[in-house]
Amino acid sequence: MEEFLFFKISKNTTKGFVLLFRYLTILLLLNSLIACSEKVPSSEKLDRASLMKLVFPSWKNQKEAQIQALALDEKKGEIPDSLVATAEGKEPSGYLFEISAEQLIRLNEHRAVLITSDSPVDQEGVSVSGHLSPGLMSAFWFKQANGRWYADGQQTQVDWVGAFGSIGKTKVVKLSQNQFALGVESGDCFQGACFTNLMLYELGYDKVKSILKHSISIAGDTLGARGDCEQIFKQAPNKVIRHHYAESEQSSFDCAAVKGDWQIKAGGKNPGDLLIRFSGFIEKQNTIEEIAAESDGDEATIVVDSTLLPVKQQQLFRYQQGEYRLISGKNPTPEF
Repeated sequence: MEEFLFFKISKNTTKGFVLLFRYLTILLLLNSLIACSEKVPSSEKLDRASLMKLVFPSWKNQKEAQIQALALDEKKGEIPDSLVATAEGKEPSGYLFEISAEQLIRLNEHRAVLITSDSPVDQEGVSVSGHLSPGLMSAFWFKQANGRWYADGQQTQVDWVGAFGSIGKTKVVKLSQNQFALGVESGDCFQGACFTNLMLYELGYDKVKSILKHSISIAGDTLGARGDCEQIFKQAPNKVIRHHYAESEQSSFDCAAVKGDWQIKAGGKNPGDLLIRFSGFIEKQNTIEEIAAESDGDEATIVVDSTLLPVKQQQLFRYQQGEYRLISGKNPTPEF
């Protein structure tokens, strides 16, 4: 009997030592993981400045755009010749941009994405952009673990869009119940005629992709191309008004000012429709006759009938096979 009790106690003690060894091993592994995780840069806060510092260690805690080196990931197409690389031997290597944190979107409880607008600069920090120089849009993802946020992927060449090194004005909207989209409005002016285009991007958990095959014109005007457009816009709508212009004063541009307001009708499991409502005015000119000059040195007179037409139209786009496609409506913005 005593021998049996001794065997049982010994057996339990051995089992206890085995369990204790396993517990200590797990504890050591956990401490090792915690120690390793503490070495990885992280942020307790989900704010732009803190997250930007995880991507760019020299980032300062301020709202203003800052010059940083950005390594560009591979993308179809060539890198613009205007880009300036960091000085040889200087770390981090890449191309120089003035970077601003545009939008921070929390995709779900444990994941967020930060969208930046990147404007190319030279070694002295001077912009190298112009009319035909778009800005670069980049995306950086972050994940939450143990109450802290960690960098978790990037897409540095999402798209080149806009002008003068700026991607333009951005707006985050719901694409569906659980999806987000980023709208980017950018434009420019040439010889007094101005335009604004819309691009849309789906914000995924590890990728940002365009969901428009081509940009959509959402605004346009010729107010700077004609000196009398302000007076034309005072005409009664739909009424024919006759004007006499000196030949040198007549313009090939019709006075126009059209603007579109867009929205995505989100709410379901699938991406909602994109609706653009246009409003404004477009002048239609009809040349009636040309009256010859009465004497040398004078100009001929051009007689024009002008009609100011109100604009109230809409376009409907539907999400099909990964992109928005036109279902109905025409775009009334002026073409240049």
